Parts: sequence; C-alpha cells; structure tokens
Amino acid sequence: MPFSSIIGHDRPVAILKRALANDAVAHAYLFSGEPGIGKRLTALEFAAALNCQTPGPDGGCGVCAACSRIPAGSHPDVRTIAPDGDEIKIDQIRQAQADLSLRPFEGRRKVLIIDGAEAMNEASSNAFLKTLEEPPGDSLIILITAMPQSLLATIRSRSQELKFQPLPRGVLAGVLKERRGLGDEDAWFAAALSRGSIGRALDMDVAEERTVREQYRALTAGLAGMQDEEVLAVAEGVAKDRDGFVRLIDIGIERLRDEAVLSITGNERLLVYGAAGQGTFPLPKLLRTMDLLTESRQLLDRRVSAQLVAERLFFRLARS
Repeated sequence: MPFSSIIGHDRPVAILKRALANDAVAHAYLFSGEPGIGKRLTALEFAAALNCQTPGPDGGCGVCAACSRIPAGSHPDVRTIAPDGDEIKIDQIRQAQADLSLRPFEGRRKVLIIDGAEAMNEASSNAFLKTLEEPPGDSLIILITAMPQSLLATIRSRSQELKFQPLPRGVLAGVLKERRGLGDEDAWFAAALSRGSIGRALDMDVAEERTVREQYRALTAGLAGMQDEEVLAVAEGVAKDRDGFVRLIDIGIERLRDEAVLSITGNERLLVYGAAGQGTFPLPKLLRTMDLLTESRQLLDRRVSAQLVAERLFFRLARS
C-alpha cells in the first residue's frame, strides 16, 4: 500500500519519502513510539517502497508482487523478527545476520525489521551491534520499539531515530467512525482511551470498556454506606483478581483525572467521559484521592498482597 494509507504520521513519512527520492536511505532506522501506533505498518510500507517493481512518489504501487508479499510476510528479502517468549535471543539475531549477508533474491534491498527491539537481551544486543557497525551494503535494518531508552546507547547512535507521536483524538475518532461505524460518542470515548494508538482504538471492545467503568462507579459509590464487614468482603472479592484490581485502580485514576481537568480548565473536549456524570468534589480532595489510588497501584506493582492493598484503599475511600 502507498504511504498515503498511513494515518497521522506526516513527519516520519516525509523523511522516508525524501530519503527514497534522493537515494539517501540510511542503513538503519529506529522507529520509536507507543505500541499500536503505526510503526510496523510504516516499516512494511518502507520495505515495499524499496522493493516495489514500479515505485512512485507515494512509495510502493500496492499491487505488484513485492507490495503484496511484504505485508503478508512472504517476501524472501524482507525478514521480521520479534521476541521469542520474553526475549529476542542471540540465535534469532545470528540467523538474521546470515540472511542479510546474502544478496537479494528477487528484490533490490534486503530488509530486516526487528519488532520489539527492546526485548533483545545482552548477548543478542551485542551480536546485533556488530551488524550495525559493519552493515551489508545492500541491506536496510529497521528497529521498532516503544522503549528506545532501553536499547544500548551504541545501537541508538548508529540508527536514525524517527519518533511516532500519538494520534490526535479527533483523527482517531474519525477513523473509528469510518472503519467501525461507531457513533460520535463511542468514537470519542474509544479514541480517548486508546492514548493515541490506532491499534488499540481499532481493537477496543467499547461496550466492555463502558461496563467495567460502570462497575467501578457503582463500587465506589456504594462504599460510603457500608459497614466494616461489608468493606472487607468487597476488598476480598476484588483482590482475588489482581489484574482486574489493577485495572479498576487505573480506571479510578482516569476518572479522577477527568474531574480534575474539568475543574481546572472547564474544557470538556479534554475529557474521556465527558462532563455528564462528573462529580463536584473540590480539587484538593480529587488530588488526595488520586494520590491514594496511585500509591495503591505502586504497591501492587511491588507485589504487595492485593488483599492488604484493597482493604487499605477501600477503608480509606469509604471513610473519606
């Protein structure tokens, strides 16, 4: 597909198109940005444009064998490696290095895409560095990562970094209305929750997201009228699902953030939920409660007992 199919990343796309037009493609690029934001799609389009049989000013033609096979992962000159379990292992890097050392089989350039480059362990990072120091002349390497700071400094310094920014909510909402047929309210809600990631937005179950947020609202609204035994029972039930408990806390922080933003700015367009249903708590109380939730989240991250965290949190919310 052509570069024009990539949504919202005008600057990195313009840099890549200029490099193609001037025959000045770097030997290695680092695509950094949030997960699901479009980095992998752009890498595949760049690889297709390099190997397209009839490239144009907007990249690949989208219909030739190279443009069809590269996105499908079946082109012999374009290899993508990703973590095997939690890591990218040295054997994966060595196999990719051996492949890069060969001349292109049917395209013009060998392309190696490392998706999730932050998962390279120490051994694979050091092995990969040798390839960056002495890259094969007709090859291109693209590193994709959401955590560029976790890569070796020497790897970053030998790659041209292109930063992919979160997409604006309005752009994402428009895509969701067009591709998923969502109404305005659901499209804006999903766009806000996706934090600028088109991948998250397209995959999101909007109804489920609304349901779990209603569960949080009902839970916290009922705490104030509960006896101690009831609070303990609620805490015990929530703590049984640690991941679900973490999610509830994140939703609470999200909702409090909305209320604080509305209190400070009055700008409803910055909110996830919209102004409807927002509380009227004073800002200092909102910030104290947000601190309490954030502290509880940090305790869970440190693997403190979920039940102890839940009891402490819910008793303080019930009595505040």
